[in-house]
Amino acid sequence: MKQVFDALHHHAATRPQEIAFEDDAGRISWQDLATRVEHLARDLETIDSSVAIGLAGGIDYVVADLAATLCGKRQVPLPFFFSADQNAHILMDAKVGTVITTSPDLFAALPHLKIVDASTTPSEPLELRPYTGGAERVIYTSGSSGTPKGVVLGDRQLGASITALSRVIAANATDTHLSLLPLAQLLEQICGIFLPIVAGAKTVFRHTATRSLFGAPIAPLVAAFDDIRPTTSLLAPALLGRWVTALADRHAPDSLRFVAVGGAACAPDLINKALAAGIPVHEGYGLSECCAVVAMNTPGDNHPGTVGPVLKGLNVSLDNGEIVVSGPTVMAGYLNGAAAPDLWRTGDLGHFDGERLVIDGRKDALLITGEGRNISPEWIEQRINADPRIVSSGLGLRRSDDALVLIVVAAAPIELAQIDSYLRDLPPYARPSDVIITDPCEPRLLFPAGTPNRSVVAEIINSRSALALPNPAGRIAS
Repeated sequence: MKQVFDALHHHAATRPQEIAFEDDAGRISWQDLATRVEHLARDLETIDSSVAIGLAGGIDYVVADLAATLCGKRQVPLPFFFSADQNAHILMDAKVGTVITTSPDLFAALPHLKIVDASTTPSEPLELRPYTGGAERVIYTSGSSGTPKGVVLGDRQLGASITALSRVIAANATDTHLSLLPLAQLLEQICGIFLPIVAGAKTVFRHTATRSLFGAPIAPLVAAFDDIRPTTSLLAPALLGRWVTALADRHAPDSLRFVAVGGAACAPDLINKALAAGIPVHEGYGLSECCAVVAMNTPGDNHPGTVGPVLKGLNVSLDNGEIVVSGPTVMAGYLNGAAAPDLWRTGDLGHFDGERLVIDGRKDALLITGEGRNISPEWIEQRINADPRIVSSGLGLRRSDDALVLIVVAAAPIELAQIDSYLRDLPPYARPSDVIITDPCEPRLLFPAGTPNRSVVAEIINSRSALALPNPAGRIAS
């Protein structure tokens, strides 16, 4: 993280009045950002417990993140998209004693917590201190069980990730990054805060556009791209698909030069449709345990269907198809658990196409049919998810008859025949027989990245009636 604070100090001294960040409430210059960070860091110095960030995003979040880091604290983001029970678990698990927030009423039931107001505007400028290291952040992942697990990351992991991604994205001071994913997510912290600061670029937050990720109308996201005309952004596949649909016959702003997509598998057909619509999208792969990114397609070397080459400085090997990562971005360990091994077994299956990594699915998501066939649900789901009307999908086995049933999360009406057409060239053993169509508001079905919650997929498949597809498993399409 030293490179982030060195860059912030440099920008505050050489470009003090230029805008660093902008959100729905206003803007902040490099000088004012440095001053607010230093003031808040002084307020946090005497705190000896973990510090939670209870903010949805925007400039206040940036100040809180940087201030907690600058004074060497362990910070814990509280995702606004987690349930109250999940965030309560985080507060207890991380032994949080202080919360930085602008909404103290949210924590009124926990009087033992110290509340620090993140929105205070200091009256006097202060020199930004050098960063001396030692800060940690704990990123909680919801996981398949819904009980968050804390991933501990420090200077080694963040520094290596920032350095590697800076080479890939090649950001510079002329860039404008449109930040859409929640800042509680590690990848947006890196792409929306740290990389722009290192490059001297501007970041713009639009919370109304961020809400599109959670099923709100897509129009604010489209308007944000049109109005801001950013050069870079980061999307989840579901957002990318909805944006492609909303563009219809027109193109994305020609200001864009790099749009990353990650957090879930992205169908090659969707990437190709996005490229045709003028969206320079590049798929990557990673996980919080390896500091967000392991591999990434790069400008001039973009290959849909792969997640690109492994980032410089990391090593990826395959053990019976499982992706194993080693290098400086591997986490310190899970909070309150043992240190992470040098070789991190990701639980993801993959293979290499030359030097490019291809993701085949989750090892623990494999479906084993009554005939003993192993089926990766992502293989089938990617075909469905390529349709921009479809937010996500989930494949599972029905207990009563061992049939493959597909849940389709559709943001717009779609015919059964259209769904069936995406599946016709699958071998009979992998072809679903039935489908359940639902909408993006289905409770608990999707994680924030748009990936299906496999336990909820199983619940729905085994409790609801389904529609038969025209060409079900076991019958060859004509």
